[in-house]
Amino acid sequence: MTRRVAVVGASAAGLRCAARLHRLEPEWKITVLERNTVYSYAACGLPYVLSGDIDSLVELRSTAWGTVRDRRFFRSVKGVEILEGHRVVSIDPEAHTLEAEGPDGAVQIGWDELVLATGARPRRLPGQPDHPRVRCFHTWDDVVPLKDGLIRGEIGRVAVVGAGLVGIELAEAFRTLWGAEVALIEAAAHPLPQLLDPEVAALVGAELARQGVVLRCGTPVEGIEAGDGGVVVRCAGAAVEADAVVVAIGVEPEVRLARSAGIALGRTGAIAVDRHLATSVPHVWAAGDCIEIRHAVTGEPVHCPLGSLANRQGRVLAGILAGRGGRFPDVAGAMAVKVFERTVAAAGCTLTAARAAGFEAEAVWMTTDDRAHYWPESEDLHLELVFDRGTLQLLGIQAFGSGRAVDAVDVASQLLARGVPVDELGEIEHCYAPPFAPALAPVAVAAFVARNHAEGVRAMGPLDDPGADRVLDVRLAAERDARPWTSTETVHIPVEELGGRLAELDRSARWLVLCERGTRAAEAVRMLRARGIAARYLGGGMIWRQMALGGGR
Repeated sequence: MTRRVAVVGASAAGLRCAARLHRLEPEWKITVLERNTVYSYAACGLPYVLSGDIDSLVELRSTAWGTVRDRRFFRSVKGVEILEGHRVVSIDPEAHTLEAEGPDGAVQIGWDELVLATGARPRRLPGQPDHPRVRCFHTWDDVVPLKDGLIRGEIGRVAVVGAGLVGIELAEAFRTLWGAEVALIEAAAHPLPQLLDPEVAALVGAELARQGVVLRCGTPVEGIEAGDGGVVVRCAGAAVEADAVVVAIGVEPEVRLARSAGIALGRTGAIAVDRHLATSVPHVWAAGDCIEIRHAVTGEPVHCPLGSLANRQGRVLAGILAGRGGRFPDVAGAMAVKVFERTVAAAGCTLTAARAAGFEAEAVWMTTDDRAHYWPESEDLHLELVFDRGTLQLLGIQAFGSGRAVDAVDVASQLLARGVPVDELGEIEHCYAPPFAPALAPVAVAAFVARNHAEGVRAMGPLDDPGADRVLDVRLAAERDARPWTSTETVHIPVEELGGRLAELDRSARWLVLCERGTRAAEAVRMLRARGIAARYLGGGMIWRQMALGGGR
């Protein structure tokens, strides 16, 4: 039987749903209503248009073979009718109708099934002025004024408020192509506060500083003053002057239409849906950045506005509407961001979030190679693994380094969704060849480190103070000279000599053992503990600590 499906919103979730639904049910009438005239573009690519990595905005709206995804494309190729420039103003769930305002006046659309894919809108600061020098960064229209100002030389100093994913991408965009002075302002104590713990965030901060970005954390914005001559961002105890300000403090779900129709919202403020993406109102469904979903680790609802999830939700919902069944699973929230020459990625819970969720969470840190250590292009990869102390359940992962950081998180995120112990990370099979990977996958080594932790071979955090611990450095002399430990007096015994020189150590003291990456130090700790000497090691090694504390790479 032919059915009428109305979709509100022509972005990832809405169009993915509409296009697949037409393939499954070609006789159904599918109508998409979109308030804008430019749509179906990859918003996640907008910062890279500004940075020059992508030549033009049109590329974000084009298929892989170069066709622009406009109204004609969707009608002729996807079988979907898009009413562009039509803003839906009301929904009548009982009459199964909606009202929209379009270029030619008001229209009424009847529907049998309604999909809300209304997306999200950028958060604004309290009292944020409406001024050309102050803008958010969320849509197609936000790119052109900034790029024009940079081209004309009118923007040489930029303040970016918010050191989240978009804020960091913008900082890179302004610095790399345009050479602008960038102040990155974050209210939290470190960048990417929802994604990272302080230990990994410190590596991000170090890379930003190395690239000339002035990072101001722990400085909430108190106000912005904008005029024809420039902008002043008032922070606690400081003022940042700039030619332009970009506010990138995240997004909030666009739920005004749903709320007015009596559709239930969830604890996050987004639309509440079940596993089949159904709302509280029969025959009304929702997908994309406007909904909340369940977190795979905590089981709690989360608002996770990611294009990857929105596309998957749209596809799943099409199958459900067509009677094919299906459900949208819990998510680990895997995400990544490019930080100049480095990559940071994470999934699951941070240590802070895991403890707040009630887990007896602990973390380990390691520095390893992203490929065989002898391969010329091998680079350092820093990993933090979060797990439950009692069950060893994997709770989260954070990675920083080369692009291989994404690979590590992709693997771990599959296990996070299944609630497995970290030991299963050590059992994964991975492709191995020296140009591509080490013989033991980095996530497997991280799992071994966590198991060692459970057996008593424990680490001190890369940023922590050793307190009263005596320090044992098991590195070679050249390594010590390159990255010296200067905080306290140190005993130097290379790990190769340690077995024969244990008598030189004070058995009544607790020792902090350190090496470049943490691996040799962990071996030394096991050796010391077997002989009754209390010891722990520096997690992530001196490479991590020195870089995080601003001593280079």
